[in-house]
Amino acid sequence: MFDLGLVNGKAFVCGKVADANIYVSKGKIAKVSGAREKAEKTIDCSGLLILPGAIDSHVHFREPGMEKKEDWRTGSRAAAAGGICTVIDMPNTKPPTTTVKLLEEKRKIAEKKSIVNFGLNFGASSENAAEMRKAKGIAGFKVYMGTTTGDLKIEGDTDILQAFRIAKAKGVPAAVHAEDEGLIRHYAALLKGRGDPLAYCDSRPVSVAIKGLERAIAQASIAKNHLHVCHVSSIEEVRLIAEAKKAGLKVTCEACPHHLFMGRKDVEKLGNFVKMNPPLRGDRERHELLRALETGLIDIAASDHAPHLREEKMKGVWEAASGVPGVETMLPLLLNEVARGNMSLARLVEAVCEKPAAIFGFRKKGKIAKGFDADFTVVDLGKEWVIRDEEMHSKCGWTPYHGWKIRGKVEKTIVKGKLVFSS
Repeated sequence: MFDLGLVNGKAFVCGKVADANIYVSKGKIAKVSGAREKAEKTIDCSGLLILPGAIDSHVHFREPGMEKKEDWRTGSRAAAAGGICTVIDMPNTKPPTTTVKLLEEKRKIAEKKSIVNFGLNFGASSENAAEMRKAKGIAGFKVYMGTTTGDLKIEGDTDILQAFRIAKAKGVPAAVHAEDEGLIRHYAALLKGRGDPLAYCDSRPVSVAIKGLERAIAQASIAKNHLHVCHVSSIEEVRLIAEAKKAGLKVTCEACPHHLFMGRKDVEKLGNFVKMNPPLRGDRERHELLRALETGLIDIAASDHAPHLREEKMKGVWEAASGVPGVETMLPLLLNEVARGNMSLARLVEAVCEKPAAIFGFRKKGKIAKGFDADFTVVDLGKEWVIRDEEMHSKCGWTPYHGWKIRGKVEKTIVKGKLVFSS
């Protein structure tokens, strides 16, 4: 007898939607069948669509050191409510995850508190090459080329190349925040007299991201490592990445919902609540980025879930914290694109399930197939609902999408055969 059966639903299996009953044993998919089988527990999925467990490869759950904003318990609950079965946490905590000791301490915290699967990125700095070489069980290395939340940054090309070479030797991606720090300081100095929210956007124009990306690609061409470009925010970056791929480099990239669905008009409306790195762009960039994700030029979607308390966002434009929460809303926003006919379901599954699993080495995730992990995201594609601050599970208690009416809702999230969220 199977441990669990998901019955009476439709499932995305082998590239298409079909009637399917899915059975689980010991946290693994044991059988996908049209027939009913016996199981100790069943979940009725009538009228619902079963997807492979979604993966968010870019979250900041803030623990250790910034638990007032988020911790592994609240962050993982928000992930589960958003249909996310697996997250990859970034290293810019306090202290940053730059030693093996700190890595294992964070792993123990996550193992104790998280209700979803997780991977951990190890922070690269100019001084921790030996620690990077000793790190085990990581999803990848994170290389911050520009200032962001926390104190973790590499500016020099020599240090970037060293980090890339270590990543190559260990067979993991180097995930890069590609903004050029020198240009950031240059533009910030020019604009320091302004206090409006758009001043911050203007201090980190597209040229900042382009220069950072060009430097990253140049070093990756020497190291021959897997370069993963985080949160692309302009179509110019996408073109550079496409050129690098054509040249034979192993480069992948991600886009975040805020860059896909929000722009400078939202900065005028919401102010510092949509301050982030890199900043929001104009409508042309937004539309072209969304199209690039829909067509596969952008490999995957990731939330860059970066929660801050309201009071941290209500400071002056230069002092306010950068980043927005997003792990709970990423998949629903993309489901809305599918419901509207702008994105195929197959492409959605590729962008949030299959490709993240392949890029970050989750060999038994991303598909509904026998022997794969029993991670499932169960959704109602036709359900309309309104995103509201008060319904979010993140500790920060707000979302930049408050009041948005969308179609496509997460109904259940199952991790390793266990129901961790039900609406």
